[in-house]
Amino acid sequence: MTSVAGVLGQATRPGWPRLRRADRVVTDPAPGTSIPAAAADASVRAEVFRPDVEGLRGVAILLVLLFHAELVPLAGGFIGVDVFFVISGFLITGLLVRERERTGRISLTGFYARRVRRLMPAALVVIMVTLPAASAILAPLDSPGVALDGAAAAASLANIRFAVAQGDYFTTLTSPSPFLHFWSLSVEEQFYLAWPFLLLLGARGSRPRLGAALALAAVLAVSLAASVVATETAPSWAFSGPVPAVLGWVGLIGVLAAAILFDPSMAYPGIAALVPTLGAVALIASGGRRGSPAGLLAIGPLRFLGRISYSLYLWHWPILVLAAAAAGAPLEPAARLGLVAGSIALAAASWACVEEPLRRGSWSLVRRPAPTLVVAGAALAFVVAFAGGLSYRQAHDLDLVSVSSAVGQEPADEDIAGDIDWMADVPDASLTGDETIADGLPTDDDPVSGLGWSEDLPDDLVPAGDIAPAAASRSPGETPIPSAKPTSRPSPTPRVSFVLPRDVRPSLARARADVERLNRDGCLAYEAATVPRRCVYGDRRGSFTVALVGDSHASHLFPAINAISSRHGWRLETYVKVSCPFIDMRVRNLALKREYRECPPWRNAVIARLAADPPDLIVVSNSRWTFPVRTEDRTVARQAAALARMLTRLPGTVVVVADIPAADRDIPGCLSSHVRDIRPCAVPRSTAFSGAMVARERAAAREAGARLVDLTRAVCPSDPCPAVVRGMIVLRDNHHLTATFARSLAPALDRALARILRSTSAPGTPSASPAAPPAPIPTPAPTSMSTPVSSPAMVRAPAAISTPTPR
Repeated sequence: MTSVAGVLGQATRPGWPRLRRADRVVTDPAPGTSIPAAAADASVRAEVFRPDVEGLRGVAILLVLLFHAELVPLAGGFIGVDVFFVISGFLITGLLVRERERTGRISLTGFYARRVRRLMPAALVVIMVTLPAASAILAPLDSPGVALDGAAAAASLANIRFAVAQGDYFTTLTSPSPFLHFWSLSVEEQFYLAWPFLLLLGARGSRPRLGAALALAAVLAVSLAASVVATETAPSWAFSGPVPAVLGWVGLIGVLAAAILFDPSMAYPGIAALVPTLGAVALIASGGRRGSPAGLLAIGPLRFLGRISYSLYLWHWPILVLAAAAAGAPLEPAARLGLVAGSIALAAASWACVEEPLRRGSWSLVRRPAPTLVVAGAALAFVVAFAGGLSYRQAHDLDLVSVSSAVGQEPADEDIAGDIDWMADVPDASLTGDETIADGLPTDDDPVSGLGWSEDLPDDLVPAGDIAPAAASRSPGETPIPSAKPTSRPSPTPRVSFVLPRDVRPSLARARADVERLNRDGCLAYEAATVPRRCVYGDRRGSFTVALVGDSHASHLFPAINAISSRHGWRLETYVKVSCPFIDMRVRNLALKREYRECPPWRNAVIARLAADPPDLIVVSNSRWTFPVRTEDRTVARQAAALARMLTRLPGTVVVVADIPAADRDIPGCLSSHVRDIRPCAVPRSTAFSGAMVARERAAAREAGARLVDLTRAVCPSDPCPAVVRGMIVLRDNHHLTATFARSLAPALDRALARILRSTSAPGTPSASPAAPPAPIPTPAPTSMSTPVSSPAMVRAPAAISTPTPR
């Protein structure tokens, strides 16, 4: 959107934006004459002001604003960005070509100085205001990354940062970055950096316009091909990476139709981007012709929005995002409308006080290109250093500095099974679901057993201590009942703390990076893969083989299964792929925004691999979230039948592990905001157990003759589900286990697998398990360092999809 930078055709006096009379042509000054920067700008342009183009900018920013604020059902409002890009390309190319025609050269220093004066002041002001506001509002765990986003935005690298981070404009699950919208400004500034050089090459001859047209055609062909390919394979890079009168009406219809009919779920940009792009081209080409839409676009309100559109684009997004984060809940329409009105007022002030004075060179220091570039470089260095220093300080406060080099690594002792307490008090897994499942929800035998309650919080961050038996046996708010047998000396009940323990595992700083080893080893396949790698763990020479199959929700169980395999000398093979459920059904991939065509070949290759060398035991697990291509496949019955068809194709003993409870918020981020009282991060079971997470697997296992293992009581021992269980952070996001907690499930899963293997062994033959674990012993209810309470739903920022993408 920041191609609002294309507001180069304006030459007004400083002040508040107002409607102007157009059609003013400025001639060149005499060589060497000292003139104000604004006049120099105008002399280089020597163009007739286009009020319809200014109005078209107003249309573009209005589409974007309505889309982000969700004030009207305009699912395709994001195409306003493409309209901005077209406007900028048209204006910038025209300026450069006309300069070449008049002077025989293109002054690169003059061009870049004008771009700096036009774009940098407002952008740096927004960044410097947003950084401290974001630090005060967002979760402390998010603050260091957001500060780095600000540094990338200032350096015109935001698109690369978000693409590398596999960011997606529409599927941000937690609060999106308040600098996310800078991706388009970065794309445009990179365009400004390269395009003049291409024009210089194309305009070397006597016909600069023809050379510019050829250069433009070449760039269009290459960029369109790259966009189509990237949209199919790497959507985050695709989205972030660099006429007669009747034709104008067709163009306007194309732009509006795209805004109404397009939606974030479609594969975009790709070929679809041609609709708004060519529509904007048609509108510009038809401008000024009798009967064209130029008169409609030149109406006052649209021109006003077009004039302030750059500042409005810069300010509206952080205002919407930070307001939603501060509220802790989705904003009401009236609140969003008020924020939009405030954004417009702030943008008008920014235009009058920041954009125009500096663009026109009101400061003598920036009236010439060389001083302008020097001052701009110093300002840019200061903002980048400020943002980087802020990130470092925030990271240091969270002890992230020492952790940053270990991102993605698991504990060094992951492969060592001997340090696990195999008799740990982890609730046994259910093999059929009948013991603990009723209508998809676990029952509460003792919902608060082992959970201490106290509203009297300590002043300092002291790890929670042992919970007194008296406190453990009461529900919150329950009045203590005096003992019928008096004691000679009452002993005081210790204060119970709900502070996040200092020794919580994994540490809060590395919770999001506490991923399973499969991810680090490249054995968790990503979207493009269609053939599984040969990945072997446990005892590679073991005579008993177990295979782990499924999507990322099978992958996050790897630490537990690997520990079990190491203990018993099993050979462990893994066949896991992100967002690819092991189910006989056509599904969509939300990241690719299309049918997941790479998934069926992967599943077939896995089955062929397992059939060629059958393992002794196959463990299958899938995310509860499946996105069928066909509407009729959305029912539990059809998905259960599709899963059963896959299970029946597998050889040997098959075990299905039900999906785990999930959260409606990013758990590490929530904990970083509630270190003194972590109860607000607990998730009600009505939310954690939503979807057909057990019913589908139970029906499929019954139909296919497989066995079902349910670990939900170990993951969620009470209602609400605690964020910290047995001193460990449960989730690394909102639906994936931390590797540390997953590994702690090994005893419960081990006992369940031992019972299954004993039951499937033929009478009179030894157990299929080479070293079956001891029979389970009665265990007390697990304690938790988190105490459950209901908490607000996850903040849904503008243009964010709240349904998590299974990986």
